[in-house]
Amino acid sequence: MAGARSASMGNSSVALTDLWSAFNNQAALSGLTAPAAGFYYENRFMLKELGYKAAALAYPYKIGTVAVNFAQFGFEAWKENKVGLSYSKAFGNFIAIGVQLDYCMMHRDERYGDINYLTFEVGILSNITTRLTLGAHAYNPLNTVISETTDERAPAVFRLGGAYEVTDKFIITAETEKDINDKVLLKSGIEYKLIPTIHLRVGITSDPSTFCFGIGVFYRKLTMDFSASYHQVLGFSPQTSVIYTF
Repeated sequence: MAGARSASMGNSSVALTDLWSAFNNQAALSGLTAPAAGFYYENRFMLKELGYKAAALAYPYKIGTVAVNFAQFGFEAWKENKVGLSYSKAFGNFIAIGVQLDYCMMHRDERYGDINYLTFEVGILSNITTRLTLGAHAYNPLNTVISETTDERAPAVFRLGGAYEVTDKFIITAETEKDINDKVLLKSGIEYKLIPTIHLRVGITSDPSTFCFGIGVFYRKLTMDFSASYHQVLGFSPQTSVIYTF
């Protein structure tokens, strides 16, 4: 996942629409009305070795939206890179579907060896009403084997959630996430449009509880989001992202 907006809302992003849907739910990219490019950075637990970088470029056409993205995590001894190519399309005003092909590269200490593999993501977005949106997303749903010798598999992650626009200024999000190897996570967030150019956000994630907060600043074609999350054991993780809409 990526984007300081969703990070400040507990990463409950499966039903939100912005450029970072290229990572969070490709179906939502169909809601973009203009080309956009952006960069995201997260300094997890204030450790440079756990830095996470992501970039995305999306271009909406009449026949659908095409996007490319790149993400990198880790440091020299353990580095993960992912390149994605996605396509999304809305079918009427009520439903949209998105798919993405991912090429993943894992550079590890020579004792473990490097691993490269292909997988995919699929998402769906449904506008139940003008104010309620539901989304679902699956990453690597086939639980791809990445090492035949050890039967090591890439994680398979499934997410389901919604976003409800209470008023024109107030949005609530909530979702569940299940990695087939971990417990179910619960996530929730709130976004309040203080003024058209400033949005305030808070969120929470379960197991263990992680508290999140942030702000979005809009200036002409530029969107700047700043956020931070607090893990009760590991501490703070600041995030920032920038989007330019052409």
